[in-house]
Amino acid sequence: MVHAFFDPAQAAAFNAAASKKDSQFEVRYFPLHGLGNITRMLLASSGAKFTNFNPEDWAALKPEAPFGVMPLLKETTSDGTVIQIAESDAIERYLSKKFGYYGDNIFEETLIDTFVSSDNDIMNKIFGFIMLKDAEQKAEAKEKALQGPVANWVKNHELHLQNNGANGHYVGNKHTLADFKTAQLISIIQGFSGEDLISEKLTPALIKVRATVDKIPSLAAWRATDEWKAFADRNKAALGF
Repeated sequence: MVHAFFDPAQAAAFNAAASKKDSQFEVRYFPLHGLGNITRMLLASSGAKFTNFNPEDWAALKPEAPFGVMPLLKETTSDGTVIQIAESDAIERYLSKKFGYYGDNIFEETLIDTFVSSDNDIMNKIFGFIMLKDAEQKAEAKEKALQGPVANWVKNHELHLQNNGANGHYVGNKHTLADFKTAQLISIIQGFSGEDLISEKLTPALIKVRATVDKIPSLAAWRATDEWKAFADRNKAALGF
C-alpha cells in the first residue's frame, strides 16, 4: 500500500497549498535544532505561523513516518487542506519555493542547489567526527576535517560570495535557501574552530551572510523565545554546538 505521504491523490492538495502564504504549520521533530533548524528558520523568517511538536514517545509514532525518521512537516491551509512532507531537504526546498527563497529562474535554482549541496557535504563531514565515541579518534578526525574539506569549503565559498559583491547573499541581492544553510554552518564551524577559519578579518563575505540572515526581524524574534533557547541548550548538550 502506498504511504499516505506519497499518495498521488495528494497532487491536487499540494498544488492548492503551494501558493498559500497564510497556512498553519506543524514541525514534528526532537526538542533541539538538529535537522529541524533550517525548516524553523525558513518558517520564522517568512513570518509563518508554526508550532513545534516534540514527540515524548517517538517509538510509538515512528511507524507513521515514511522512513521512520524526523523532521516531518504538516501544513494546514486556511481552507482546511492538509499536506504532509517528510525529509529535511524536501521540506526546506518546498518552503523555500513557497516563500520566495528559491530563485526566480532555473539558473538561480541550480545555483542555490549547488551551494546547498556543498553545505550539506560539509555538514556530513562534521557529523562524521561528532558521532565518534573514542576521544582520540574524534580529535584526530576533527582536525583532519577542519584542515581539509572544511578549510576548502571556507576558501571556495568566500570566493564565490566575493564574486557576488560580498553583499550577504549567494544569488543576486536576496535571501535564498543557500544563505540560511551557510549562516547555520558558519556558527557550527566556529563552534569547533573559533575564528581560526572564519572571522570578520579572514572571511568578511561569509560573515556578512550570517549577519544578513540574523537581521531578519521575525527570525530574531523567534530566536528570542524561551522555546528556541531551550532547543539551543539541548543541541549543545547533544551535539556539541
